[in-house]
Formats: sequence, structure tokens, C-alpha cells
Amino acid sequence: MRFSFLFRLEAWELMLIIFVLMIGSTRIGLYAARRRKKESKLDSTILGSLFGLLGLLLAFSFSLATSFLGIRREIIIDESNNLGTAILRSDLYSESERQLFRADFKQYIEARIDYFAYKDVKTVLEAQDRSVKIQQLLWKRAIRLSRDSGYYVASMQMIPALNSVIDISGKRYYVDSVHLPDPIIYLLVLLACACAFYVGYTVSKKENDWLLTIGFCMLTSLIVFLIFDIDRPRRGLITLDKINQSIVDLRKMIPEEVNLNK
Repeated sequence: MRFSFLFRLEAWELMLIIFVLMIGSTRIGLYAARRRKKESKLDSTILGSLFGLLGLLLAFSFSLATSFLGIRREIIIDESNNLGTAILRSDLYSESERQLFRADFKQYIEARIDYFAYKDVKTVLEAQDRSVKIQQLLWKRAIRLSRDSGYYVASMQMIPALNSVIDISGKRYYVDSVHLPDPIIYLLVLLACACAFYVGYTVSKKENDWLLTIGFCMLTSLIVFLIFDIDRPRRGLITLDKINQSIVDLRKMIPEEVNLNK
């Protein structure tokens, strides 16, 4: 799981950078227009085209970020359901094997909670590694017991459930590494600055209203902030904490008296 420099920045930091760049671009546009001192009929046409492109790119970025958020939400719910099913199917085994399964499932739940709860990449990767190791323990036990004819029915139920748990955790890991591509972000910044430049360039020949100019830059920056915040569900204002509660609630399925020391 590798993240670019842009992703490591907080959404508010990106918003502030874009706002400052847009204000600077507006000032450059004002300066360029005053040196030219010639009005062209193409100015408003170019400005309208740039605004259209900016609006299109903002809409595309917002749609892409929300679709990623929806996919992550569905995967968390699916993982919770698959894990809950596997925990219930441990009841098909004898008491001794059932306790061993549930002890591992208890550790696995904690690993999956840690996987989402922490914000730094290192701790997230450590939680993912713990999850994989526990998956291997659960799988090896299920395969060993499948060779026992007395556990035929239990194995036919447990192995598909464990397979689903393993598959969905891998899918979630790779989906979590998918975010808005950097080229789209750079293009978004470039278009925002180009629009700000032409705003300054066109209004300089008339009466410049800095209140409207700053309002335009601020509004665009806020929309970009919202897009970036949606694209970063582990931190920020819009998160998946409530959805991830479905994983936390799985703790209730395993009594506290389960012995973790096997």
C-alpha cells in the first residue's frame, strides 16, 4: 500500500494551497491585463470555456470519490457479514475446537478493528499482517479438521465461510489503496488557477470586485476540500466510522471468557 505525496497531505492543506494559488493567479491576471491594455472579444469566451471545463472536472472528481466511498462502505458491510457467518459456524465443532476457533476469531476481530482505527500507514500495514497470520491459523485448522470424517458437515460449512473472509479482507486492502489519481488532482489545480487568472485578466479592464473574486476562489477551494475529504475516509469530516462499527459489534458474538492463550 503506497501513497503519493498528495495523498499524505490533509484535505484542508490542499484546500489552502489551491486557495492561495488561485488568489496568486488572479493577481497575475490583473497584472498581465494592465500591461496589455487591450480588450478582446475572446476573453469572455475563453473564460466561459475554462469554467465549463472546471465544472466538468469537479463533477467527475466528486463522482469518482463518492463511488470509491460507496465501494468501501459495501466491502466493510460484506466483511462484517462474512466474518459473523464464520464465527457462527465454529459452533458446528466440538467444544474444544470451538473454543480454539473462537479465540482466533476474537484476535482477528481486534486486528480488523485496528486496521481501520489507525490513521498512519505503518500501523495499518501491521494490522493487515496480523490479519493474514490469523487467517492462516484458521485455515490450517479448518483443513486439518476437514480430514476427520466426524467433522465432514462442519468442514463443508466452515471452509467456504473462511474463504469468503480471506477474499473480502484482501479486496478491502486493495480497494483502500485506490484514490483519486494524481494527474486528475494536478489538472484540477491547473484549471482552477487558469480560471482565476482569466477572472483577474477580464475584470481588470472593468471595475475589479475583490469580494466576488475571493468568494469564487473560496467556493472552488471548499468544493475541492469536500472531494478530497470524501477520498480520505480514514480522516477528515466524512469517515466510515459508523459503518466500521459493524466490525466492532462482532465482539458481542464472542464471550469475554474465551481464552486467548492456546
